[in-house]
Amino acid sequence: MVYKMNTFKRKSLHAAVLAGLGAVGFAGTASAVHVAQDGLGSVLLYPYFTVRADGGGNSTAYYDTLISVVNTTTSFKAVKVRFMEGKRSAEVLDFNLFLSPRDVWTGAVTRTSDGARLVSSDRSCVVPTTLFSTDAANTLNHFKNFIYAGTPSDGGGTTLDRAREGHFEVIEMAEFTNTTATAAALHNSAGTPANCAFFQANDSVPANYGLIPPAGGLSGGASLVNVQAGSDYSYDAVALANWSNSAVYGRAGDTLPNLGSGTVPTSTVFRADGSVVTSTWTNGLNAVSAALTAQNVINEFVLETGTSSGTDWVVTFPTKSIQNGYVRVGTGNLVGPFNANFSNGQSCDVFGFQFWNREEQTPGVVNVVLPSPEPIVAPTFNSFCYETNVLTFANSNLLGSTNLYNFDPTVAALNPTNRTGWGNISFTQAPTATQTSLQRLQTATATINGAAAAGGVTHIGLPVIGFAVQDFSNGNVGGVLSNYGGLFSHKYVRNITNP
Repeated sequence: MVYKMNTFKRKSLHAAVLAGLGAVGFAGTASAVHVAQDGLGSVLLYPYFTVRADGGGNSTAYYDTLISVVNTTTSFKAVKVRFMEGKRSAEVLDFNLFLSPRDVWTGAVTRTSDGARLVSSDRSCVVPTTLFSTDAANTLNHFKNFIYAGTPSDGGGTTLDRAREGHFEVIEMAEFTNTTATAAALHNSAGTPANCAFFQANDSVPANYGLIPPAGGLSGGASLVNVQAGSDYSYDAVALANWSNSAVYGRAGDTLPNLGSGTVPTSTVFRADGSVVTSTWTNGLNAVSAALTAQNVINEFVLETGTSSGTDWVVTFPTKSIQNGYVRVGTGNLVGPFNANFSNGQSCDVFGFQFWNREEQTPGVVNVVLPSPEPIVAPTFNSFCYETNVLTFANSNLLGSTNLYNFDPTVAALNPTNRTGWGNISFTQAPTATQTSLQRLQTATATINGAAAAGGVTHIGLPVIGFAVQDFSNGNVGGVLSNYGGLFSHKYVRNITNP
């Protein structure tokens, strides 16, 4: 008995110490913006959609992008769904979605003769309520180009083809509690909401919804499906938790709220050594950016000839358009962490690149990543010039992207045997006199494991998300049944320095 009591006391003391560490080091996570490792949050970021053709060129093996949004909670959610083209994240479609408890919304981005559209047979309430009522050309569910085709020109092209790839986001604007609103959203035994017209009628007077702050619990995913090519690349959305502590409702079609509209000005990031950095910013946008900032992006590539394999990496900067805008006007210092505003069809950010084969061999840092087609102003260094970028290996172009950069590790100058291995993208460009926050976010107010960080902290890198896709073909089986592949989320190095 004495032994058990001593054991209990020791365990209690140990638990108390851990609780104390939690109160000091980890309490910030509960009230700060952070990437939710368990996949549930109030903001969902989907790095890529496409309706382009596998391999590009004259191929007609087009992708569809299938989408899901899941409300895992017992609360009612008012959600903004926004699709953005890939060059500078110009909005191409926006609507509001009202989810009842445990509800799921699904849809698909498909190709049209000149662009793309969103289709859905889901019954959850959306505003406008007629979004999916008809599918004729140029109706509400077809992606639009009026933002990037306007004046002044951004130089990135004005056709609807530009809207055939990009990224999208789902933002929980609020929970709604008004009893009329909740009754309107609930589904009957046939699976139909009681009164979606209520949400259309009150879109401009959201006070009638009885809004309270978003509380998270959303999850989602997407699948890049190519029936003709026999491929399916599926991924989970990146979830941000504690994005806003107040309701931030925007009408359907409104460009707000966006990722900068959150009202939580703090971020929490776990460093590689296990320490917890909680940073305080002047606005919610920098908090979101800090939570997503990585110095290094790491993944694998496969280019084996026996399986006709190929690899593409998707590299998306979800906050870039808000921080940079487009078409630079006037002069003056740019605000980091990105390099330049979007102009002449591009906004280029320098990156370093190094790769190793599976036997540890590397030629060192390489500067042979080439944009294709080449931008109007050719970059001098390895540069990502868009907001949704695709880095293809040895011209694989599995996703058929036009926001494309090619790296061939098999060329003679490197080593023709480098067909399998892994690569490391780095964002470590040094600041300049006019861009003091280049590829870094700095704040004077931060804590490390709960203790004040004297001199503040610097988050090195860029806010980035994405994944790699790999494709293989089995020559012993005919047709598309011989094709298979996989999708692998990027791995990240998060470097937060303290002077």
